[in-house]
Amino acid sequence: MRAFGPVIRQPALGRHTGSVIMLHGLGDTGDGWAPVGPQLQLPHVKFIYPTAPTRPITVNMGMRMPGWFDITHLDQSGLQDMMKGKPFDPEGVAESVGYVRGLIAEEVAAGIPLNRIVVGGFSQGGHIAYKTVLTHSQPLAGCAALSTWLEPSIKEVPPVNLEVPFFCGHGSVDNLIPPVIATTTQEVLEGMGLKNVEFHMYTGMGHSSCPQELRDLRDWLLRVLPDVAPTKDEVAAMSVKELKAFLHSKGVNTTGMFEKAEMVEAALAHL
Repeated sequence: MRAFGPVIRQPALGRHTGSVIMLHGLGDTGDGWAPVGPQLQLPHVKFIYPTAPTRPITVNMGMRMPGWFDITHLDQSGLQDMMKGKPFDPEGVAESVGYVRGLIAEEVAAGIPLNRIVVGGFSQGGHIAYKTVLTHSQPLAGCAALSTWLEPSIKEVPPVNLEVPFFCGHGSVDNLIPPVIATTTQEVLEGMGLKNVEFHMYTGMGHSSCPQELRDLRDWLLRVLPDVAPTKDEVAAMSVKELKAFLHSKGVNTTGMFEKAEMVEAALAHL
């Protein structure tokens, strides 16, 4: 396996009950999307931003850059062939999907169930997010696919994944991945029998993101990863640090609270 880059992990500001793995686009790194997590203001969610391996990219004259897989062409005829079922670099895609599955396994090992984990991505990273979520053996909480595509190359989607929520955002003036690719992708998803696809076309947006898309993404994340209140037993078992984080997420000022019992009492009052 190629050497993947560093992973940025932003812990939940409150009680950690869900995780989002966000994959960057070609030539970017995890740092490129790291500012988004704090903007979304989801204190119960941990955000994870991995970095793709550095590899030669054919369409960029073989220049080496972070990429989840190689891309050979982005001209109109090449994109049309791709959307007929000829994927880019299947081996590179499979390697990156396997890597993301490892990140998912780490979250499960830390106590976050699969139905509380979202995989998302932008452009090339969104393509990996699609294939990771669609081919996973058990359903995840959802997939957020931004300015990306999916060709009809997946032979079979596990039936348990047909109910998984998908958020798909694209710009109406995207000159790298044209809007027609996005609408064709929507047809591909519907043709697979997916039942929960939310598609947004953003007027005037290019191959990027915009404030409205991030607002819509936040609303969607709140639906698929709603905050989960702890039980009384879970509150009693919290450490002082966890109690403070929980109370802060509820807007409670813990200054002057010195005894754990006092914090537990305050936390129970906010269940």
